[in-house]
Amino acid sequence: MTVKHWGDSSFVSFPIYYPSGAAVTVRVIPGPSGFRVDDAGFAYREIEAIGFERSFATAADKARAKEGVEKDRRSLYVTADWEQLSRALSDVAMASWDVADRVFGKIAEQEQHDIEDYLRERLAHVFGSRLEDRHTIVGSSSNPWEVSAIVSEGRDQVVFQAVSSHANSVYRASTAFHDIAALPNPPKLVAVVKDKAALGTKLSILGQAGRVIQSDQSDDVYLRAAA
Repeated sequence: MTVKHWGDSSFVSFPIYYPSGAAVTVRVIPGPSGFRVDDAGFAYREIEAIGFERSFATAADKARAKEGVEKDRRSLYVTADWEQLSRALSDVAMASWDVADRVFGKIAEQEQHDIEDYLRERLAHVFGSRLEDRHTIVGSSSNPWEVSAIVSEGRDQVVFQAVSSHANSVYRASTAFHDIAALPNPPKLVAVVKDKAALGTKLSILGQAGRVIQSDQSDDVYLRAAA
């Protein structure tokens, strides 16, 4: 946690991060009856940068109910006295993070659905009847995992999983892949993403347990991934 002072305001940065990679930062403004603690509109600017600023009000209402904060047109805030200040900082920081994460998460869900729809059509074209109807495979932990597609290659199987650029999608796929990879005779594991570059450092997380390809790559890439 770091603190910087600018005029009468103090800015407190937390070790949690917006989707852009910027640290969640809360502003503290002293007043005659206590402190105004707000996020200085940082969550709003995160979603404004991708053209989804109209989603702020709805996401902020949900964060407000969850964290007990207030909202105005572009920011989240609370008023607090000295004894409440530490809790207020944490509440506003988490609410601000929640707003950005909630909006980006909805976008990522749609992205994953779009990749998944495209992937099924693409696999049917590339692999034909080898594409199975089932979508569930049991990992070494005995947990059943829902996956995007399963392809049979003789006695072997190949699992394809559509993954969006959102952290939750990456971590879920990574957890599933590691569990499935621990089976006595594991299938090949292939993560299918829209854009590797958009994953940033999360690409290495996916690559630890399986291959990673882009959805728009050639049929040969799909065949090599399954080989």
